[in-house]
Amino acid sequence: MNIKASITIRLLILDDVEDWLEQCEIIDSESGENDIYFGPYSRYDPFPTEEIRERTIERWEKSKDLPNWRRAWGIFHEDKIVGNAQISAGEISTNLHRVDLGISILKQYRNIGLGKRLLNTVIQWCREEPSIHWIDLGVFFGNRDAKILFEKVGFKIIGYKKDAWLIDEKSISETLMSLNVK
Repeated sequence: MNIKASITIRLLILDDVEDWLEQCEIIDSESGENDIYFGPYSRYDPFPTEEIRERTIERWEKSKDLPNWRRAWGIFHEDKIVGNAQISAGEISTNLHRVDLGISILKQYRNIGLGKRLLNTVIQWCREEPSIHWIDLGVFFGNRDAKILFEKVGFKIIGYKKDAWLIDEKSISETLMSLNVK
């Protein structure tokens, strides 16, 4: 069976929160394998499901003209979320023209073009949204595949943050990237 042919991508709704959380917990458990980190949580701490659920519902419900809103898209294979991308607005009204992007895909669905397809969906949505001018993101050091993917869809490196994260007693730097959508 051709997995790519049976994939759909759509904006997530509140009814998707539990499935989305399940997928996030699996991906969080994969972060740190082979010393490649891509998530901000320790492998040894329990995934903060309740805290993330509460914050996610609040932010998904927010209007796009308010600080701290968030939207997410899911990659679906046979009605199961196997990847997602999120954009989040800033904390004050004067930076609502910029959104932060995060993307994650289950290990068995990586490197088959789904990340690029998902990113293009999010980028197109942002281009059609009059208030959004920039998409920003950070790529953890060592996550070479993600950095290459972001460059392929047009993101440019704008900086480097040394020792951005301290996870499992490991200092992780990140490459900062941006894409102008206007």
